[in-house]
Amino acid sequence: MRNERGEYLTPDVAYDPVARVVTIRAPSAVDGGGWLQIGQTYRVDILSPQSPTDGNGLRAIDGAVLDPSSPSTIAFAVEATAPPTPAPPSVDFCRDVFPIFTSKCTSSVCHGGSLPAVGLRLDSTTNIAATAIGRVAEEANTGPRAAAEPPGFLFGEDMPIVDPGSGGPSPGSPGDSWLMYKLLMAVPPACSSTPGAAPCDAGAPTPPKSAHAVAWQPLSDAERATLASFVPGREMPYPANPSAPLGTDTSPLTLQELEDVSLWIAQGAPLPATCP
Repeated sequence: MRNERGEYLTPDVAYDPVARVVTIRAPSAVDGGGWLQIGQTYRVDILSPQSPTDGNGLRAIDGAVLDPSSPSTIAFAVEATAPPTPAPPSVDFCRDVFPIFTSKCTSSVCHGGSLPAVGLRLDSTTNIAATAIGRVAEEANTGPRAAAEPPGFLFGEDMPIVDPGSGGPSPGSPGDSWLMYKLLMAVPPACSSTPGAAPCDAGAPTPPKSAHAVAWQPLSDAERATLASFVPGREMPYPANPSAPLGTDTSPLTLQELEDVSLWIAQGAPLPATCP
């Protein structure tokens, strides 16, 4: 991103893997966060990595870089009458997220009980804090160390199960959370079977509520298959019939439930001492 003085600045970038929206915000530390001037036009340059070890630019999960013929510059003007950016919907862990985990993920053969799958327990806030928050996913532990690492050149390498961010003003990162991709491998149903959720609606799944001002685009079967080639194992929740084709589970998360988990992580994955 370049300001009116021609200086290149590194923006704050966030990714919502459910809505598949990248949000670019002006660096809050520059000029007190007020360097965008009304009436000025700015541009965001999206770079392509120049080598396999180049840390700059945009890569897809398979390592592909931006097509040279694709637009790589976004220009925008700052208007005095522009509406304020809406705040993301507030998600309460005990009200919105924990019922999803307890109803769909915590059977004795999954992520509850004394022998949870891959050591991950989602049956209490204490166990979630100990086994999910900032802990490397076993299926992603393909790097040199058995610890969660920041995003690198290879998608999923030593990815944390839930990335809560670095604390302070830094938000959590659902785009760097292994849990989100395991959940996204399942095809979302039109309505929820989670206790306390809204009644089922007829028809196709409806887009989730979020702060994004763009139309939600669902994953295609081909995109889900590509994701599955980079994320070992079956989708979550684990299918009743493990030999069934990908995406045929009977109790996956709805789009709204997926977005609630994503928003909770984006808030820094806060956990109370216990849920009532």
